[in-house]
Amino acid sequence: CDPHERDGVDWTCLHWAAEGNHVDVMRYLIDECHCDPMAVNRWGWTPLHFAAEGNQVDVMRYLIDEGHCDPKVPGNNGNTVLHRVAEHGSLDFTKYLINHHHCDPMATNNEGETVLHRAARHIDTVKYLINECHCDPMATDSHNRTILHKAAVRNSPDVIKYLINEWNHDPMAVDSEGQTPLHCAAAGWGCSAAAEYLLSTGKCDPLAKDNKGRTPFKLAKEKGETDTLSVLKKFGGIKSSHPIDSYVNVLLVGNPGAGKSTLSQVINDKATGSIVL
Repeated sequence: CDPHERDGVDWTCLHWAAEGNHVDVMRYLIDECHCDPMAVNRWGWTPLHFAAEGNQVDVMRYLIDEGHCDPKVPGNNGNTVLHRVAEHGSLDFTKYLINHHHCDPMATNNEGETVLHRAARHIDTVKYLINECHCDPMATDSHNRTILHKAAVRNSPDVIKYLINEWNHDPMAVDSEGQTPLHCAAAGWGCSAAAEYLLSTGKCDPLAKDNKGRTPFKLAKEKGETDTLSVLKKFGGIKSSHPIDSYVNVLLVGNPGAGKSTLSQVINDKATGSIVL
């Protein structure tokens, strides 16, 4: 059998071994059969990209440290190995690539996404990239999507909370399609927790329309996401009946911790006579 043979989608045996986390097989193919550890498939992915996709730490260490693979080489879509590792939440290996191999956390792929965009599901990695690598938490991609948009579509309420509370991200920021982070959560798979947290801030409008006139509710309905639909219906009913700065919204869907000062401001702004509360 020819160990250099490729399959129908241009994968080599090394690609398959990398995805399957088989270090001994890879060592045999490289040392004994002289297979190229930097071989690329039709998407420009090396075996190292495949190992990063599956978060196979042992394979990645072997390919970099012994196979001398270059972790900075991007695939055809511009994603580096660091993009892949950060996306799949391996904080230790993210640090290893940055500190030992000087991979650039500011590198962008073909969509203009930074490593921080790809890491938006994992709070520990996000904090590391911002606080220690000085990545820009306000960076946008080529579609004008913020890290907050990405955290919404990756269903990460912890990251959403961090970006809003610590970095003053605007939950009503729109991308090039006029979509807010809530639109992104509504259009994603299994993003009800992100949608619920965004709505709980009291700053998101569940009735806002994107450039095509679609509300988050409509996007969730088209997706068939029943949990997200349920969340949107609950908050949408409150929004329809009560303005976003009304007493009801302060008490029911206001920011976590919204209390005397917020309620007092609403009363001062809205009250026209005596109030019994």
